[in-house]
Amino acid sequence: MGSSRLPFIAAQEDMFPKFVALIQVKNGTPIVGLFTMGTLATFWVWPIDIGGLIKYVGFLSWAWWGMCFFAVPLLRYTMPGHPRTFRVFLPVTGFAIMASLYLTIGQFVASPVPCLGWLAVVAAGVPIYYGFVDPDNTCRTWMAWLLSKLSKLLKAEL
Repeated sequence: MGSSRLPFIAAQEDMFPKFVALIQVKNGTPIVGLFTMGTLATFWVWPIDIGGLIKYVGFLSWAWWGMCFFAVPLLRYTMPGHPRTFRVFLPVTGFAIMASLYLTIGQFVASPVPCLGWLAVVAAGVPIYYGFVDPDNTCRTWMAWLLSKLSKLLKAEL
């Protein structure tokens, strides 16, 4: 259930379709986020086995985490005066960067074709992102209509 929070928060931050931020009123569950993650997991497991899904999630998760780890020293040196909630000891960050590089590159070397496919899926998300975030508000009308219909159907609200 924890992974259902990822699309839920992304939708609240306008990085995912707004209807994914719907919460079931009675239990406070991000119901559409659960359906979204379940649908994506089913989509990935359907043609292959569960091992393929584990490799996919592991590869991309470590790639994103590695970028986050890399951002710590980068921001520390490019924005030294910026207030931070907490500080991380840089050798810990360096170890995390090396571990994520090892796990990401190792998976890529072991099976490059699926990794390229997964990277293509992530790259395909760029136009989807711009279609739903839509800084020019061209998609907002039909998204608002879809959101109202879905919230009535699921008895949920933002």
